Amino acid sequence: MRLILISLFVFLSVSFSSHSAMMDEFGGNKTDASSSCAGFKHQKTLLDSDLTLCWNASEEGMLDIKAFHPGEVWIGLGFGKNMSNADAVIGYLSRGEVADSHMTGRFSSSIIKDKHQNIYDASIFSSHGSTVMVFKRPIVTSDPTDAIVNLDKDTDFLWAVGDGRRFNFHSEFGVQQLHFGDGSQAERQLSVLIVMHAALMFLAWGIMSPVIITVTRYFKVTPGQNFPLRLDNKFWWITHWIGHTIGIALSAIALLFSLLALNGIDVSTLHAKLGFFVLGLAALQAISGFKRGTKGGPVDDNGYPIPRSRWYGDHYNMTVYRRLFEWVHKTSGYLILIASHFTLYSGFFLFSLGPWAYVILFGIEMLMVASYVIFSLQRRWIDTYHAIWGFSKKHPGQRFSRHPYRDE
Repeated sequence: MRLILISLFVFLSVSFSSHSAMMDEFGGNKTDASSSCAGFKHQKTLLDSDLTLCWNASEEGMLDIKAFHPGEVWIGLGFGKNMSNADAVIGYLSRGEVADSHMTGRFSSSIIKDKHQNIYDASIFSSHGSTVMVFKRPIVTSDPTDAIVNLDKDTDFLWAVGDGRRFNFHSEFGVQQLHFGDGSQAERQLSVLIVMHAALMFLAWGIMSPVIITVTRYFKVTPGQNFPLRLDNKFWWITHWIGHTIGIALSAIALLFSLLALNGIDVSTLHAKLGFFVLGLAALQAISGFKRGTKGGPVDDNGYPIPRSRWYGDHYNMTVYRRLFEWVHKTSGYLILIASHFTLYSGFFLFSLGPWAYVILFGIEMLMVASYVIFSLQRRWIDTYHAIWGFSKKHPGQRFSRHPYRDE
């Protein structure tokens, strides 16, 4: 009996010691992760996260990485500036797989598993309340989709974790910089050129464009003009073409800043695709403005009468060409405005801006809608033809003009 008790005591002691060692290894009994990174030279708990990263960089050009996080989660680690163009290693806890991948967007469908799996000794598992992912990766590979990790400077680094039972939207994520050589970390600082790009684009499309379009629609006749005795007020026209010219110029400068910041053209993101679409339409819109046809009419731009033989013009006579131009030009203008705001929102999303950015842009849009309602109730909308030549039925284009509020 005594021998049995001694044997039972020894067994329990060994079991408890083994359990304690495993708990220490995965952080179960400690508030810090130092023991879980035993054998690794570098250790960092990533910024604003419960995800801890340990790594070694060997002289043979190999990164040995271990990541662990409380709970049962999937873990994604990425090398790159954003999710739309990143080299990624993703651990799927639900199926016990770690995959070398690359990302072309922010959705799960944009994650593409690499043909050549340049990771070794990779695994992901859960133990004692934590999820652990380990793998080895060459610093330089022959795969063009794999990032090259420079041990002499900071590397843009992304991470994400989510519910380990299924691979879906991440509950935590972050973007920062890691120096895999000296083990330091820092918040990623946006390039000054990117900040200037964003500021100029927001000025051009978030502020100027809504104002210019509103003026063009509702201020062909200005307050105090004494309309219709005084006609052809150029205020809206000057605002329209000078304002949009400045907007396109600002956009071109902003595009140049982004090209310099990215060292060339990068259309891997939805933001870039939308941006080039908007700029392309804007350029076509500007060019089409020079193809609006002739003006015509009984007076010249200075208000002086001209001979009847010179009255004919595409605008004055509202030719088919002019009517087609107006429909295309106006429709394209609103399409470009809507697309430009989707582009701005995608930029906010791309760089993980806070709710304040969305609130500001949405507020501008609501102001524009409110101004349309108010100015329409004030009967401020006057057709371009009426604003230039009045409401007299003697003008040949009257039959094609829209909804005059009154007749002479």
